[in-house]
Amino acid sequence: MTKVLVIEDEQSIRENLLDLLESENFETLAAANGKIGIQLALEQLPDVILCDVMMPELDGHDVISELRKTPATANIPFIFLTAKGERTDLREGMNLGADDYLVKPFTPDELLTALSARLKRFLQQNEQLKQVEQQLETLENFDRLTGLPNSSALGEYLSQADARRNNSQSLVPFLILGLDRFSRVNEVIGYEEGDLILQEVGDRLVDFGKNYDLLAIVRLEGDEFALIFPPISDENEISNITDNLLKVIAKPFWVAGKSLVLTSSIGIAFYPLAKNLEELRKQASTAISQAKESGGNNCQIYRRPLFGLDADKELKLLTQFHEAWQNKKLEVRYQPRIDLKKNRLVGVAATVGWKHPWRGEISPGKIIELATEAGLIVSLTEWLLEKACQEVAKWRESKFFLQLAVSLPEQLFAANNLQEIVTNILVKTNLIPGILELEITAKTIENTKNLNALALKLMELRRLGINITIAQLNMASGCLQDLGDLPINGVKIDANSIGSLPQNAPLVKAMVEVARNLKMRAIAEGVENQEQIIMLKKQKCHEIQKKSALTAAEVKKLLEKNKLFKLN
Repeated sequence: MTKVLVIEDEQSIRENLLDLLESENFETLAAANGKIGIQLALEQLPDVILCDVMMPELDGHDVISELRKTPATANIPFIFLTAKGERTDLREGMNLGADDYLVKPFTPDELLTALSARLKRFLQQNEQLKQVEQQLETLENFDRLTGLPNSSALGEYLSQADARRNNSQSLVPFLILGLDRFSRVNEVIGYEEGDLILQEVGDRLVDFGKNYDLLAIVRLEGDEFALIFPPISDENEISNITDNLLKVIAKPFWVAGKSLVLTSSIGIAFYPLAKNLEELRKQASTAISQAKESGGNNCQIYRRPLFGLDADKELKLLTQFHEAWQNKKLEVRYQPRIDLKKNRLVGVAATVGWKHPWRGEISPGKIIELATEAGLIVSLTEWLLEKACQEVAKWRESKFFLQLAVSLPEQLFAANNLQEIVTNILVKTNLIPGILELEITAKTIENTKNLNALALKLMELRRLGINITIAQLNMASGCLQDLGDLPINGVKIDANSIGSLPQNAPLVKAMVEVARNLKMRAIAEGVENQEQIIMLKKQKCHEIQKKSALTAAEVKKLLEKNKLFKLN
């Protein structure tokens, strides 16, 4: 019901107005003077005010001046009732903010018409104001580019997710997803096209979320998005979801009529392992940085720095690694390299193997991590190179002609005497330089400050007859555009990309085509199954490198049994 405040000092007029308004189903308030009228207006906030101009103490002009100063009453429709009809009087009232004037005597119809007009306009203004407020709220809480909520909504979403935890052990997964090398994409295709890609990413995330009961998708800054999933009982439950999410983003984007393949990285943290939203974002940001540093197109879960028992275990493992190194307990292992066209074993990639007394086989990646922390990575690589060269030279004496690939860590590649080290090992082991293939990682190239100096160093190795391959390459690698400027023979597609086949097929195909266009050999690393092999054959990849590693005795047995390698 519409509430009307009548401020009129003459009782008979006031009562007549109240009777008329009540007969038309208006709710009424009455004040006999301006002071009471102001008090009622502030307390009751009427929809319309009818006010006499000429009153003792506070007149109508004083009343409207006071009410227009207060935000709560500043916009209430205000109609003056007066016996004065001079133009100057009307102008003064309108200048003070009156919405209309009724000159006494006026008819009931004139009053009702004035009320109806003021209320209609007031409602229209209110509706417009609500629309503006909604627009402002949208601007404040939603991202204009993607239409997704922005970071201001994260606190509320986290509270909703927390409310769904059914016990103290359940965890709320908080993910930050970012596009790999997106700043470079913007530089190449332009920011307008880059914005279209971000919009498409937002749409893909929304579609993805429909299948996983996703609680929140939020646009952060730049190319990053935050996602909140329903609580889980074990953090491993999120792994399959993130694998599928990476594949969704890796599907080609159509930009300016062309197909563009991008990868993404994901960092994961869990609430309440992180105590609040700020800590949650910091942990997820740390994790996504680790994912990008490892080459992109992968997911990392935040792990707290090791303390207490875990730190003791890690320190003990490092000590045991030292002992294994000193006591010559480390072995050389070989990952088979197969020519897909010939279906033949054509080479091996040498890695370090360590069978721990009770932990079993330690992964090559962990061994490299331990060797780096122990300051042994250069010595370990020199040892690996010499031992592998000796073994391959022996096989060649038995008429088993295999190529040998050895990965050089960044620390050894940076050594000023690298050429001398390699030459001495080749002479000592009597291995033909053309048999050896040295690998440097894509990260080594990305970290170099002088590409020309790096190219010269590679050329020195090439002049010895040694082959050079770039390893751990994926579509997120920042060195892709530099490959044609370097004296290299081949590229090795990283195991993460291969592990996602066949869903990741467009990415792998693109990298194979890059290699072929540059007249280089394309080698797929970490191949595990027949499905991957079939796909790589279709994409005309030159070689594959099996994930499983063999001992020297196992390789020799394989060679003696059959020079053809059974791919299935």
